[in-house]
Formats: sequence, structure tokens, C-alpha cells
Amino acid sequence: MDNANAASADSQRNPSALVQRVLSAVVLLPLVVVCVWWGFWPFTALVVAAAVVGLGELYAAFNHGGRQANYALGIVLLALVLGAMIFRAVAGIDLLAPALALMVMISLAACASRHAQHGAVAEWALTFGGALYIGGLLGFLVLLRALETPLRGGLLALLQPQPGAAWIALVLMATWGQDVFAYFVGKRWGRRRMAPSLSPRKTWEGAAGGMLGALAGALLALALFGLPLSLWMTVLIGVVAGIVGPVGDLSESFIKRQAGLKDAGSLIPGHGGILDRIDSLLFSAPAIYMVLMAVL
Repeated sequence: MDNANAASADSQRNPSALVQRVLSAVVLLPLVVVCVWWGFWPFTALVVAAAVVGLGELYAAFNHGGRQANYALGIVLLALVLGAMIFRAVAGIDLLAPALALMVMISLAACASRHAQHGAVAEWALTFGGALYIGGLLGFLVLLRALETPLRGGLLALLQPQPGAAWIALVLMATWGQDVFAYFVGKRWGRRRMAPSLSPRKTWEGAAGGMLGALAGALLALALFGLPLSLWMTVLIGVVAGIVGPVGDLSESFIKRQAGLKDAGSLIPGHGGILDRIDSLLFSAPAIYMVLMAVL
């Protein structure tokens, strides 16, 4: 979400950019809501699809920057790490350590035959690291969807939301609240750039607006779903999302700058690629999950 907390000069020059963003959100949001609400497996299928597409975009960015990554091998590694997290969510058995060991062994063995080729070690590292970045972080969404901590009853209690759906809603609302508030506050009042060389459109004013948006999103989720959290724990989660979301955004910006790209893809009009849409979520989902494990 490279344009999130910035005064967007491009939007001013091209008013249709904002229209594209809104229309894309209108199309995609119902799909996400249906998958989240429907059940564990539809949502997991959505996560897997996002991971596969996002990994392809990441490897394409590496290749554009002059570094090769092995997509076929990456899919195998992605399946191992994401599969281990899905298995933990379903069966409660943690196979992540064996999965990581297999990832190292399989990837090194697959690349060893190319020992005479220049850059083979870099290819192995990028292939392995990319699969772990996408699959290992997205997998926390699956773990969150599997949480069964009873809800206390909220404004949507009559709809009988599943606990896992409520936890996913908390993460999405806090993360997207940060993104939306940062975008519009940064566009209207952004003056002081946060990281000019890395992401020139981001401003400290946008970051402050994003923090308010993350807090608002977390508090709204608390009210709607009756999450078993105190007010202060909800505020803490909002603050965490307000901090780590932009860090995830900047981390993806780092990759794109190294590759010489503006967007990771063009799949979503007005937003870029899948990776551009989930970059903040890749950091906020694990961070919020860890906070919840500490307080629940």
C-alpha cells in the first residue's frame, strides 16, 4: 500500500485514480467478507490464492531487478510452510519446525546441481526467503480464523458471527482503517515526508492519521463483534496495527525500490498487485496474533 499515508500527487493529476481505487474496493470487499464469514475453509482458500499470486509478483519483482528466483521451487516451499500452519489450525499439532527444516533441505538440494552457475546461492536465498515472507506471514491469518475464543455479544450478535471471523474482522478493520485514514489525511495535510528515498509519498501527518484509523477500526470491531478484550487491550491492538502496518508497507517498498518498480503488479486497478494490497497485513496479522496469544 505504497500510496497509503501520502499526499498523492498522482491522484491530483489523475482524478480517476481515486475512482479506480474505490471501484476495486467495492468489487473485492464483498468477496473478502463472504469468505471470512462463510467459514474456515473458504477463507483459507482465499489466503492460499493470495499467497500463490503474491509469491509470483514477488519473484517477478526479483527478476525485474536482475535477480532470479525459482517459482516452481518457491511454490513447494510455500506449500510446506503454509501447509504446516493450516495443519496446526485444523489439528492443533505444530509442524512448523519440521516444515522449516524440510524447506531448507529441499531448496538447497534443488539448487546444489547449479553450483557452477553464477548467482545460484542468491537464487536459493531469494526463493527461500520469498516463500517464507509470503507463506509464513500470511499463515497467521489462518491461525486467527481458527481461534474459537467465545464472543461476548456485540452489535452484530443476532447474526451469530463465528469467533474466528470476528478476529479476522479485527485485523482487517484495524489494518484497513490505518490505510484509509493515512491515505486521506496524508493527501489533505501531508507535508513532512517520512522516508523520502524509500517511499517519497509517505508523510508523518499521514502516519498520525493512520494511527487514528487503526484505533477506530479496532474499537469498531470490539463494538460490533463483542470480542473478549478489554478497552485497553483493544487500544493496544490498534496501536500495534498503527505501527507495524506502515512498517510492512515500507518493507515492500524496499523490495520494489531494489527492483526498480512502482507497483508489484497490476492485477487490481488503482491498487497495483496483490502484494501491494496485503503488504501491511503481512505484518499486522502476525503482530496482532502474538498480542492475542499473550492476553487471551
